[in-house]
Amino acid sequence: MRKRWGLLLVMLGSLVWVGIWGNGIQTLKTSSVNVAKAAGIHLPLVGRRESAHATPIESIVQPRSLQRTYYYHFAKNVDPDFKPLFDKAIAVYNETGIVNLVAGTPTTFQNGLTFFIYEKEMPRANFLELGEGGPAIKHGLSYRTPSLNLAQAGLNVTYPAGQETSVAIHEIGHALGLDHSQDRTSVMYPIDQGHTKLSPGDIKALKLIYTGQMS
Repeated sequence: MRKRWGLLLVMLGSLVWVGIWGNGIQTLKTSSVNVAKAAGIHLPLVGRRESAHATPIESIVQPRSLQRTYYYHFAKNVDPDFKPLFDKAIAVYNETGIVNLVAGTPTTFQNGLTFFIYEKEMPRANFLELGEGGPAIKHGLSYRTPSLNLAQAGLNVTYPAGQETSVAIHEIGHALGLDHSQDRTSVMYPIDQGHTKLSPGDIKALKLIYTGQMS
């Protein structure tokens, strides 16, 4: 989630929801700011010198657990004027060659990504909420059942600051599994720098999620 505080854009994670589906599939939704862990190991796996530039991954996402292709669509409430913001952000991730975001509707065993807009005024707050996004992971009870991500990424169009490509890139990053970074060059940095290009740490984290490798 991205927010504005004074003259700064500040991103804060939302709460975590956990539910059990009747068909035995566990669904978890999060945009948490916790440092990711997988198999008891802090992620990403980097040396001390690299740690300051590393982009963590969401705690519910495990390395090499998701398919790289996502089928995305726009919610019915998305005005055509806002679609170019998402299109530019989509192109940024597709250019990495790590993930493949394709327009369309996912089948039962495919990753999905929904783009939406909403209006939320915060007249008495000392910050403005500019967007929200995160993964929704479905884990099968059997190792033969692939993990799926039915993610969402949205922009708060109440404020002009929420209508920026950098905000869309950040929220899609959450949807794909990236968490907040301490690196100012990262698109996932808690204070928005207006970046529209992924940092080396962002790319390493994506590779870890979708290939199991970091180089």
